[in-house]
Amino acid sequence: MQMLVISIHDVSPQTQAVVEEMLRDLKSYGVDRCSLLVIPNHHGIGWLEAFPEFVTWLHQKRQEGHEIVLHGLYHSRPQGPKENLLTRWITNYYTAGEGEFFDLSYEEAHQKLSEGRTHLEKIGFLKEECVGFIPPAWLLSAAAEKAVHDLGFLYTTRLGGVFDTTREPSRYEPSQSMVYSVRARWRRWVSLRWNEFLFQTITKKKRPLLRISLHPPDWGHATIRAHALRSIQRALSHRVAVTYRDYLLKKSGSFGKCT
Repeated sequence: MQMLVISIHDVSPQTQAVVEEMLRDLKSYGVDRCSLLVIPNHHGIGWLEAFPEFVTWLHQKRQEGHEIVLHGLYHSRPQGPKENLLTRWITNYYTAGEGEFFDLSYEEAHQKLSEGRTHLEKIGFLKEECVGFIPPAWLLSAAAEKAVHDLGFLYTTRLGGVFDTTREPSRYEPSQSMVYSVRARWRRWVSLRWNEFLFQTITKKKRPLLRISLHPPDWGHATIRAHALRSIQRALSHRVAVTYRDYLLKKSGSFGKCT
């Protein structure tokens, strides 16, 4: 079976209205479940428990079949005083200051992951329900990856693939995600062409998993929005839309025993 995972990143009270619009559009194209990547305190604006209407809405989405995934803690990374040029380029230019887990130590990552999980539990999402962690911008240090494993998260992802952490060692499945960059006109131009090439390549090779990663700002650009929805429509002619959790459950018996 060929599958499609659509993930919506940066879900928070600040993006709720746009995410709801995205979900309505996706449902009109036949997608009834996505992986929703939730930030416990988006850029330090406030913890989720301070937004009861958002919490109620998030539980409704979970009941509808969407998956809740931990997505960082603050989704921001302050610049350090002694960063080299490569680190500055990755964290300030490539990720616009949002590569929160890029170079964390084990202790720092463990603390942030534990705190993020605690805040999800405070609003009613148990550890058994929120089994995945996806770092902002898919940037995860080796030490942070170990913390993800040690804390019992069952999977994480990178831009280029999916880790099933229930395996020893973790099983890595290469699977390049489609993702759009919309901060500048030239980025949007490149994104449309790259993602069309990627879609055609994955389709031609009949890869088992197609990943499409969406961000709220994507919906502010008509050409990006149209391409994403058209790609999803084409994919659904021969793929089944599932969440990351569902995908790994179908692929891995060990994953299923751990949920």
